[in-house]
Amino acid sequence: MLSDWQFLRRLGFWPSFFVHFFLAVLGSIAIGFLPEAFVGHLYYNTGLEPYSPMILVAAGCLGFSLNQRLGQPAACWVWIIGILWLSCGALEESTYWYNSVGYSSRMQYVLGNFFGRTSACSGSECLAEFFFTTPCAASIVYSVAAGVGLKSYRRSRHDESELPPG
Repeated sequence: MLSDWQFLRRLGFWPSFFVHFFLAVLGSIAIGFLPEAFVGHLYYNTGLEPYSPMILVAAGCLGFSLNQRLGQPAACWVWIIGILWLSCGALEESTYWYNSVGYSSRMQYVLGNFFGRTSACSGSECLAEFFFTTPCAASIVYSVAAGVGLKSYRRSRHDESELPPG
């Protein structure tokens, strides 16, 4: 099945960079959503919840397996878009601080809505966690796993080049 993804190898750096970002975010959410729904009650209202651990597992598996077969360095850099996305979301969310009750500072408001437990972000229905924190964390995990996959890809290519011609 992954041989169907070989068209990505022919893309340049920038097109593959954006394709990998969308695979990292949308692919991991699509794959990890159901496991997250089934296992999420185990870490409900804890510090793990904003990061959607099952989606992160899916992002790691996807990043490793794709880049182990494709060997694209662009996949290792998708975390940059995730950080930019989170930063833009935090900046936008901070503009609503003056309307909130119970937060002593703008930073506390943003941290509560993006990284807090469910009880800390209940005023915003915790949507910031799903729309900003989860994609950022997924892109970071995807990038790290893609780096490990790239190393494995290079090692396998090196091993193949050492085989005698047959």
